[in-house]
Amino acid sequence: MFDICAFMGTSPSISRLIFFYHKSNELYSLSYLSRALGQSSPCITAFAEGRAATTKMFETINRKPEIDAYSMTGLKLNNIRGDIEFRNVHFSYPSRPEEQIFSGFSLLIESGTTMALVGQSGSGKSTLISLIERFYDPQRGELLIDGVNLKEFQLRWIRGKIGLVSQEPILFASSIRENIAYGKEDATIEEIRVAAALANASTFIDKMPEVNFSSMR
Repeated sequence: MFDICAFMGTSPSISRLIFFYHKSNELYSLSYLSRALGQSSPCITAFAEGRAATTKMFETINRKPEIDAYSMTGLKLNNIRGDIEFRNVHFSYPSRPEEQIFSGFSLLIESGTTMALVGQSGSGKSTLISLIERFYDPQRGELLIDGVNLKEFQLRWIRGKIGLVSQEPILFASSIRENIAYGKEDATIEEIRVAAALANASTFIDKMPEVNFSSMR
């Protein structure tokens, strides 16, 4: 509207009107720009947060883990007895290095032994299992299986020799057969039956309506 009024002025004042016209254009542009910047500020915040999250994501992707679950190198025994020994183990979680879980912990569990670990919450019972499965390595000391340091074994092979039923088991969205076979990729139906029987699961599986081993896919 200011621009139209500028051209309706008289001839003597035309220079002033042109000046006013240019000034009104600049004010309009600045007003439009400031409004656009105001509307885009939430997006700028989102872009900054996304950039920070992407940086962390790529740091995680490019990180080389100390424990490589996909490494095919390492020792594989022809026969494994199953003696487990914690020898002077010192350990704290990487996320809480100031909180020492084990300080010189030693324990021998012989093959065929049934052992109960009893203690209050946070005393390290689950940590022992995590160390045996080699989710973590001790900062000091050794964890031995049949007298061999756990670090020397091929990780996929030694984990395939361990059976674990946790306090809060997790079931994947697949068949019972696939859930049992998850611990061994090439498991046969006979091995799955044996595993279910050893875990005392075959009885209640057979009692479930329309569910049995022969119907697993």
